[in-house]
Amino acid sequence: MDQALASLISSAAGTGAPTLPSSRYFGSATLPFTLPDGTKVMYLARRILPQPGIYQAVHSYVIVEGDRLDNLAAKFLGDPLLFWMICDANSNTDPDALTAQIGRSILIPLSSGIPPGARGG
Repeated sequence: MDQALASLISSAAGTGAPTLPSSRYFGSATLPFTLPDGTKVMYLARRILPQPGIYQAVHSYVIVEGDRLDNLAAKFLGDPLLFWMICDANSNTDPDALTAQIGRSILIPLSSGIPPGARGG
């Protein structure tokens, strides 16, 4: 792994960075890219959204005014950084869009573990 990327990832540990086990990017590959001037840079491989069916839904929740996905993840999953699991379970990549429509019903997945296939597609 490129030393600059390794340092960046290590310094961000505990903030939702790829080194945190609850991160959707935990264990993702890093890939090299060569710029036109020959400089090599490393980047995280693209994450393909898993099929929502890999998550076991516990129940549905109806969005109310002021809801934010990080707060819902903290309430239902015990960790605000797991907001991405709710996004995945609802085939959505934008947490703000998922909570934008008052009255929308969303699925809340089981929080006991991150299923195989949730990371890395």
